[in-house]
Order: sequence, then structure tokens, then C-alpha cells
Amino acid sequence: MTISWNSLGGHIVVFGFHGVARRIVRQLTTAGQYVVVVESDATPAEREAMRRYGAHYLEGFRQSEETLDDARVDEAHAVICAFNDDVRNIEIALLVRRRSSNVRIVVQMANASVGRALRPIAVPGAVLEVAELAAPSFVETAIDRTTHALDLGGRDFIVSSHRAATDGTFRSIWGDLAPIALTPDGEAPTMSCPRRDDPVRRGDKVTLMGTAEDFAAVGLTPTIARAPNVGRTLKRRLREGLVASMDLVTRPLKVTVAILGSLALISVVLLLIAYREVDGGKMSVLDAVYFTSETIATVGFGDYYFRDQDSWLRIWAIVVILLGASLIAIATALLTDALVSRSLAQSLGRQRVTGMDGHVVVIGLGAVGSRVATELHEAGYEVAVIDGGEGQRLIPQMRAAGIPVLIGDATLPETLAGAGVTRAAGVAVLTSDDLVNIDTGLAVRDALGTRDIPIVLRLFGHNLAREVGSYLDAGIPRSIADLAAPWFVGAALGLEVLGTFYVDAAPFMAAGLTVRPGGGLDGIDLAGLGDRMRVVAIQRAETMELVYPPRRTTVLQGGDRAYLVGHHEVLFDVLQRA
Repeated sequence: MTISWNSLGGHIVVFGFHGVARRIVRQLTTAGQYVVVVESDATPAEREAMRRYGAHYLEGFRQSEETLDDARVDEAHAVICAFNDDVRNIEIALLVRRRSSNVRIVVQMANASVGRALRPIAVPGAVLEVAELAAPSFVETAIDRTTHALDLGGRDFIVSSHRAATDGTFRSIWGDLAPIALTPDGEAPTMSCPRRDDPVRRGDKVTLMGTAEDFAAVGLTPTIARAPNVGRTLKRRLREGLVASMDLVTRPLKVTVAILGSLALISVVLLLIAYREVDGGKMSVLDAVYFTSETIATVGFGDYYFRDQDSWLRIWAIVVILLGASLIAIATALLTDALVSRSLAQSLGRQRVTGMDGHVVVIGLGAVGSRVATELHEAGYEVAVIDGGEGQRLIPQMRAAGIPVLIGDATLPETLAGAGVTRAAGVAVLTSDDLVNIDTGLAVRDALGTRDIPIVLRLFGHNLAREVGSYLDAGIPRSIADLAAPWFVGAALGLEVLGTFYVDAAPFMAAGLTVRPGGGLDGIDLAGLGDRMRVVAIQRAETMELVYPPRRTTVLQGGDRAYLVGHHEVLFDVLQRA
């Protein structure tokens, strides 16, 4: 299909075509935008993809005024800087802003502090971090949470999934709660934004949206899953401490302590039987233990003498002194070695995770992995990280937060055992290599055996995520492109994206849209917007009142702010009509 210049007033220039940038271009062209792609090293296959999408490829790349002239950025509606290089993105953004104060600039930035400094320059536009945008979905999947919180017009809304307990319709069973998705019981695909009068059968999975009061009115109580380790009992803390302490005890140390204990026990028994006081009395149990302890520790205080005891007992005292002192020295040396070895193992990331139960294992310490681990830790979950070496610079950050990091190959059973995968409540596989993630997911599934816990896989492409989810039991795939690209497209087109989330395998987006006076949405009712999307609430321009829930007969007016939920393609189509 040939894409022509659109009514928004200009084309959109996308710098980059690798990673999320490719998905951004695809979504923009699907939304009817004329896109110019600037990429220095596009392969023949990538050029063919651009042609298929209907995007114009600007061959070659130079961070210069000539490149901006060739891309006609002065006439563009928006410029998206989506290289996987922060420095290149910064330079492009500065060059574009110097030429035009009106063009929207959307910048992909991995460095959060630099991104914050760049935000004033990007206005109008946005600075977005892919890891920040995608992390919440990985966190939710890893802890098996199906509830999402959204702020619409200053009011808290909840998206929550439930099983239908009876047959009926959305309206008859759940009243004013907005239906977001319907997954029929069985193998049927998820239906996006069904109508309130659509039928629902018992056992179907439904996803609803509303306020906490709306859910309570129909007898539902959606809750954000609490961390299993919040509020741990003293008994559990003691047990975890004991397990962690026992991990220090090596076999030689166990043998040494056993011999030392046997020596002490024999000594106490012999003293009780044979030792005689000056007045002919015997030792008490406490006296025998006390004397044995001070003799083995070679700190005798002169309380008791063996000069007047039988010869064999005096010989035994000599044995206890020499053997006890040797065993104490050996035990001290072994314990010191264990402590030093553990410290070195921790420094090198080779220690085992001990004492954790019901924790979340994060595999891959890149930008996304570190963000997910941090969010889980801040939410009260215990977290263990496995990294193959790509996240060395982030290890100090993890250790400062008290999150153990193990260096090793996560496809090996020994590494997974060291992270306590069989005791974990969830696993997030988040390396930057799709094949490694699939391989690791299969290895984790094999290590778990019959135990069923959520395993979320980071995959880039939408198609790969769909196929892996359908045919491989490697975990629950989540596409980085599906989660992040709508934010960039929305920022470029003027749609405020408020959140992206998954319902089963279907990606959804929540966004805010201001109705332009005299535009395509001014004066139409909600029924005229079509299906497959939901207007959850409307904030009136004149009164700032939040109209919820709106009806199909509710009319949009210029200046109103509408809050929509649905698939990104449908929402972008609504934006085109606006």
C-alpha cells in the first residue's frame, strides 16, 4: 500500500531501524503515517521490510544539517530518535530542536539521569526508556499478578481478571464494570473489548475495568498481589538464618566438630565416673562440663587438679588438652577458610542462594533485568539474580540493595540450583538474546519438574512471542516491541500513553486523548467510535468533571479528554479520526 502525506501536517522521521525502532515504524505506517527512516547500515532484508511497510528509506546517515535537510525535519510532524546509542540520539535531538521549536521530538534513552536532563529539550515530545516501559509487565507476569492499576483523570482505576461463576452477559453479571477482554474457557483466542451485552459462559476468563468501589458493588475484590516475604514470622527468619549458617559448614568442618564433640562427651562421662574431690565427693554434671570446656580451650583457671587422681585419668587429661587444642585450632582454621571462601564467592558472584524460599529469580542483568529486579525488591519480594557476564557494571547496584548476584550459565542445572529455582515463586528470563531466553526457559522448566510457577520470557518480536507461546513450553513470552513501541508512536502522534499490559497473550494499551474542537471526534457519540476499543471515562473540558461510566449515547465535545483502552492499532485509528 502506498502511504501518502496525512492531515496531521507532515511526515514522521524515525532515526534507526534496529530493535524497537523497527516496530515503531511498522505501527506508524499501519496507523496511516508517512514515515521517513534514516539508518546508516540497513541490510537488504531491512530495506525490503521498509518497502513492504510503505516507509521511505533515506540511505546513509550523517549527524549533520545535510541529513536533516534530506529528511525534511522542518516540515515533519515528529522526529523519533530510536538508535540503540544514547549519544547519537542526544545529538540528533539537539540538532532538530535547534532547527525547530515546534516539531515533536521523541527520544529513546537508556541512561535515566541523562534522560531527565533532556526532557525540557524534547518538549513538545517525550524522552522514553524502554526498560522502564517494559519492566512492569515482566514484574506482573513473574509474580502471577493479573491486576493493573491506572490513574485516569486523577482517579484510580483497576484492570482485573476473573473467572465467570455463572452464565449471563457482562451487563447482567458485572453491571457498570467495563469489559476489556474475554477469553472463552478452552483454546479460543482472547476477544478485545467485547460489548456489555455480549454473552459470557461459566468458566470464561473476563478482564474488567473500574474503580475499587465498582468491583466491591458486584462482590469482587481485586488485590495487588502482596510479596510472600512481607511480614515474615520470627520462626521463618530463624529458619532462614540457620539454613544460611549451615551453608558455611563444609564436610571437613563437620567431621572436626563431630570429633571435638565426641571428645568432650567422653571426657564428661569419665570425670563423672572417676574424678574424686579432696573430701571424696564426685563432680557434678555442670562441674564436669565446665572443667572439660576450660581444658579443651586451654584456659584452665586452676579450679581442679589431677595430681591426686589415678594415673590413667591424668593421662586422659593430657590427651584432652593436646587433642582438644589441636581440634580447636583446626576448627577455627576451617571456619575462617569457609568465611573467606564465601566472601570471595560473593565477590565473584559464585555463591549459592541460601535461606530464600518463595523468592523471584531474575536471569539476565541488563537494563530490563536490573529494572525488574529493583522493582521486585522495592515491592518487598526477595530476589536472586543470575547473570552470564553482560551486566557486570550493574552488579554493585544490586549488591548495594542486598540482592545476591550469581555469575554463571543459567542453562546449567548447577547454576539454577545455586539460585534456588526449585524453591522460587517465579522466574523472569530477561537476557538480550531471544534464543538464549528460550533455551533458558526450557532449562528452568526442566529443573522445576512437575512444579508449576510463572516463567516469563523476554522476546523482541511479536510474531516470535506468539509462536513460542503457542508451541513451546518454555514460559510466558512478552514482547519488548509490543510493550514499548506504542509509547513512542503515541508520543509522536500526540496520544498520551498511560500504560501497556497483557491479558493472556494479547497486548493492550491505555491512553488519554484530547478531542480537538472541530476535529473528527467533536460532536460524535461513543457508538460511532466502533468496536474493539473502550472509552472508560471522559473528563469534560468545561467542568473538569470525570464522566464515568460513559454510555454509548454520550457525545464527545471539543476540549474533552477521553480515556481509552484497547489494542494500539485501534487507538491509533481513533487518533487519526481526531
